[in-house]
Amino acid sequence: MGSEYFTAYGDGADAERAFNDVTSAARYEYGHGGYTGTIAEKHAFEIVTRTPMTESDAENYAAELLEGDHPLNDKWGPAGAIPVLTDCRRVEVSIPERDPGFEGFESLEEAARAALAESGLLKEGEKPSYGITGAYEVHPRTGRPIRGTLDVPLKGGPLEHRCWLFFGYASC
Repeated sequence: MGSEYFTAYGDGADAERAFNDVTSAARYEYGHGGYTGTIAEKHAFEIVTRTPMTESDAENYAAELLEGDHPLNDKWGPAGAIPVLTDCRRVEVSIPERDPGFEGFESLEEAARAALAESGLLKEGEKPSYGITGAYEVHPRTGRPIRGTLDVPLKGGPLEHRCWLFFGYASC
């Protein structure tokens, strides 16, 4: 059997939780049968640096480590892990209540902007990005969002350590 190089990003500053989330998602997507060539084959990880890096620097560093005779070249061994700086994050906000005659926000993005403005959670430079989801009610006539909670991806804020790059070789 061969091996395949993989990279996978896990959300959150907690490496253990990020690893568990990303391996679970890969096992769901690729199955539990083995030999997927993905992080689904890994059961452990090794943090190779504690210094957070940008995505491109982390990708380059991971590739450099695996060029030589590094222990992480072992398809049966642990994955490597590098903390990553990103300007992306997710927040949960409540759609602000309006008067009883309100027919709803024009879009989920407009509802998210209103909720973010009211909550004070938005950092300088951040904007809602693609993928707003949530549990919300819509106006019976207009079908527009009127109340509920939204999970809002944000982009453009300050670079912070909010995810991990996991990398290595896996059996395929």
